[in-house]
Amino acid sequence: MTTAVRPLGADIGRIDGPRKVSGTATYAYEHPLTGPAYVVALLSSVARGRVTAINSSQAEALPGVLAMLTHESAPRLADTEDRELAILQTPEIHFRGQVVGAVVADSLEIAEHAAGLVRIVQKASEHRVLLSADDPELYAPDGSGSSEGDVEAALRSAATAIDATYRTPSQHNNPLEPHTTVALWRDGTLRLYESTQSVHGVRDTIAPLFGLQDEQVHVHAPFVGGGFGSKGPVHAHVVLAVMAAQAVAGRPVKLALTRSQTFTLGGHRTPTIQRVRLGADAGGQIVALSHDVWQHASRLKAFTENAESVSRMMYTAPNRSTSHRIAPLDVPVASWMRAPGKAPGMYALECAIDELAVAHGIDPIELRVRNDPQADPQSGLPWSSRNLVACLREAPSASAGTPVTRRRAACATARG
Repeated sequence: MTTAVRPLGADIGRIDGPRKVSGTATYAYEHPLTGPAYVVALLSSVARGRVTAINSSQAEALPGVLAMLTHESAPRLADTEDRELAILQTPEIHFRGQVVGAVVADSLEIAEHAAGLVRIVQKASEHRVLLSADDPELYAPDGSGSSEGDVEAALRSAATAIDATYRTPSQHNNPLEPHTTVALWRDGTLRLYESTQSVHGVRDTIAPLFGLQDEQVHVHAPFVGGGFGSKGPVHAHVVLAVMAAQAVAGRPVKLALTRSQTFTLGGHRTPTIQRVRLGADAGGQIVALSHDVWQHASRLKAFTENAESVSRMMYTAPNRSTSHRIAPLDVPVASWMRAPGKAPGMYALECAIDELAVAHGIDPIELRVRNDPQADPQSGLPWSSRNLVACLREAPSASAGTPVTRRRAACATARG
């Protein structure tokens, strides 16, 4: 057997390319199975509290309704350590948009109609949902923060110093294909047709929840209709689909989150508050760098957006400190999104570098070039490759400096 050798950099046709551009590549929800049932999730309408009563009699009397899942009737999970996934195990509500029930029916239309007939009484408790840098419950996640030298003294003696605070909002992934699961229990085996970036991750997560061995779970995902990170970890809707499949054993069930449901069940990037302080000497060398970050996390399950980590390696500074604080709030669970932590952290750091350049009277690109480290500032190890300076020198000639102008406007907006 011989293998064709292609020159480095040669175009290679994608095997799935024609199907994707012609629209014949199927989403998970479209996988053809005989006689599927359909699941519609019921979500909480309060930010914190508990379900006190459920009236589903009208829904269950509707022809075509196969099952009603609530915390009173749902299967008990074998493992509830991951609280995001331990759905319908208790009446407690931890955020608005949490799964508090589901209807399974012969058709999507019947399931949606039945869902509208269910009456779930919820008792609201006092809640907090707004991020602030003085939150009374702030804590530092394990492994966060760093310190080297004396930042405060270096800032006081710097020729030029800036102290700026930036805010970034929540961001939501919202891929073209919503989060979708098709589940089928048959002969002791669970088969999932899943919109996921990690088939092994789904198997390894779902199996222990339902007391299964890995070989009893088969996950199929030939195509992913977008994800941006949100389809990497397993979310609650997958567990709900498996529960629904248990309720109608031997029959496949299909569940697709609505666009609005993806905002609370598909993960999100947490908002941040970031204070960046920089000091430079007369020659434009950064002598002090401080980057403090505040973000929120769900009380149900914490996720850390390590935004301050970029400041540990981007520029030289003999005196540096970074810190990270999390405010536990009554909000949906944050999760992966493209470049976790790096995207909001880099935004604040680069805005601050621009502001330092303006205050110092130096070109923003020249300031970056002067402070480009020859090795990793934190570990001292050499770079395998680093082409930042080459990119910085090439960009202005191609764009006549417009990116700097736009970036300054964006920084002003973030600070405002």
